[in-house]
Amino acid sequence: MASQKSAPTRASSAKAKKTSSRTPASTAKKQGAALPVSLESAWQDLEARLVGAWGPDAAGQYASELEPMHMSFEHAPDLTPLLPEAYLRFVEAVGYRWVSTGKKGLAFLPPRWRLQASQGMGEPGRQWTTVREEREAGVHTYRFVMFASEDLNDTNGYCFGKSASDDALVVWSVEDSLPTLELGTFASWLTKKLAALNKVAPPKPGSKRAASPGDPLNLMMESLGEAAAKFRDQGASAILGTFPRDTKDIFLLGRTLGVVPEMMGEFSELEHLTLKHARLTQVSGALVRLTKLKRLDLSWNPGLETLPPELGHMDALESLLLDNTGVHTLPETWGRLVRLKYLGLKATPMTTLPSWLYGLRGLKHLDLHQTSIPKEEVEALRAALPDCNVGFRP
Repeated sequence: MASQKSAPTRASSAKAKKTSSRTPASTAKKQGAALPVSLESAWQDLEARLVGAWGPDAAGQYASELEPMHMSFEHAPDLTPLLPEAYLRFVEAVGYRWVSTGKKGLAFLPPRWRLQASQGMGEPGRQWTTVREEREAGVHTYRFVMFASEDLNDTNGYCFGKSASDDALVVWSVEDSLPTLELGTFASWLTKKLAALNKVAPPKPGSKRAASPGDPLNLMMESLGEAAAKFRDQGASAILGTFPRDTKDIFLLGRTLGVVPEMMGEFSELEHLTLKHARLTQVSGALVRLTKLKRLDLSWNPGLETLPPELGHMDALESLLLDNTGVHTLPETWGRLVRLKYLGLKATPMTTLPSWLYGLRGLKHLDLHQTSIPKEEVEALRAALPDCNVGFRP
């Protein structure tokens, strides 16, 4: 019994001794001892040094509303629970800053880019096909959120995620789209990054620089950014004009477009077009010029009541979503869509099925939920297309 009592006594004594050896911050200040520099101040000091050595293009800031030209998946989960307090305080104080020397740099991703980069990440120990299917369906639980990078090619950079040893949020390195190594807390990680960037030697007077400083991730070139904000309420042509004509994906959610203009046909390489919640009332037949388009999403546009018959000539189209639109009839020419596998007509005012629909042997899924289609028509369609999953609930 005596030995059991003596152990905590020794521990208490050791703890007291350790405590007494510490110098409180207030005492250190009175004695002239150096206090820790905040992460925010350390970052600002780094910027000042780099700008002094490389010029004004060695540092900058992304606007918080900077938006990628497209998102990998339309479902946008709230990733805030994966962001530690120290990081949130840092970006609130300094913003989404970047620094660059031409060879080395570091950039903090603004919210929409943070989501875009996180959507492109895989998960250790899981097949990407499974992860992708979950994200497409909107049922994926994100375990990591990417927040910074020196190079977004192949999704490289840094993310937050829970430690392998406990539930603490720590920084992980991201290589080729996968979290690979724990790097410690946000404060310890950033302290080491700042130290490394401060060691970069300034250019020698008169020397030829290998590369000019500037946005290390080229986000401004890949974003809608200020152009989108400027043209947000000026119609579809102005917004679409911000996209390169060879883009393969256009994802516009919640934009006030009104119409899909003729210029849409200029995007000859386009494979996926999403125009949800865009207040559409008209779609141009010029879409038929999109010969590579595989997926067209016009859902949640209740003012869209008719669609051009020319869409029936879109030979590559595999998925067409018209859920929650005002469409009540489908053109007869759409019977030519032999590659169509998915057709969404949920919550539309349709009251009958077009006869040509019974001949689409390649159709695999048809959503008729919340429509007034007669039940006997639905059963007849199921009999005609036994390989098609027809979802129906009035």
